Amino acid sequence: MQLRLTVLAFLFLASISLGQSPSVKPIAEDWDYVAPMKKVAAKFRGTDGVVIHVGGSMTIANPYGTWARSGKGKTRDDEAILKWMHTDKKDKTDGWWLCRTEIVSYRAHTSESGLKAAMLFAGGKRGLPTLEKILDETKPRIVAIECGIYDIEDGTPIDAYRKDMAKALDMILDRGSIPILNTIPPFKAQFEKTKQFNDVLRAIAKERGTPVLDLEREILTRRPNDWFGTLMKRIHLTASETGGSPSAEPTPENLRKSGYQLRGWLTVQKVAEIKRRVL
Repeated sequence: MQLRLTVLAFLFLASISLGQSPSVKPIAEDWDYVAPMKKVAAKFRGTDGVVIHVGGSMTIANPYGTWARSGKGKTRDDEAILKWMHTDKKDKTDGWWLCRTEIVSYRAHTSESGLKAAMLFAGGKRGLPTLEKILDETKPRIVAIECGIYDIEDGTPIDAYRKDMAKALDMILDRGSIPILNTIPPFKAQFEKTKQFNDVLRAIAKERGTPVLDLEREILTRRPNDWFGTLMKRIHLTASETGGSPSAEPTPENLRKSGYQLRGWLTVQKVAEIKRRVL
């Protein structure tokens, strides 16, 4: 028994030294997206490897992309998928650059603070282009989309939110791009309403067979009772407020201490999963 444990420990340490540390996968959907997304991907006529990030303040925030750009503890697979994503090209093929580089205060190429679902079609208050224009200009292979926290805070009717987010998914799919729909992280002041909105997101994603990055479940699974103040602060993710760091090695413990690291790291893993399973 002791010999077996010693061998397992040796193999574990060897895998880490080779840049192949055991992976922690994003929480899986309750449906299989592979077949429907292969049909979608067959229509794609854009630029391979372009992965854009459309969203509000949790997307324009610099810490969201910190781990992807300069974080510690990357495996060879992480490095490969980040290269495929044109990370740090700092041009319109680099989605991390597009979502964080401000054109005017609080507004980048694909994100804007305060974004609500209806603005995906009307344009943002600070000049963010419509989703249609963003898609036409970037021709992305994959679109990570985060939108809803401001709809909850400002009292958007849930039926209107459902209609807008379904329309956004269909617009992405019609172009042969694959959406990664982010659920809304838990909002303490409107906790039950956040759950209802996220049920809507999961339902429209399941209807279309699209992938989901279930940020709500990821946070509550890691910290079911003390997520507020550790992974979330009011309506935003945490960066380094509670001893974590967006650039830290993505150990299970570190991923419980920085909400932005958790979302950024999970996004990279989800893109790699989709590339491996669909593309």
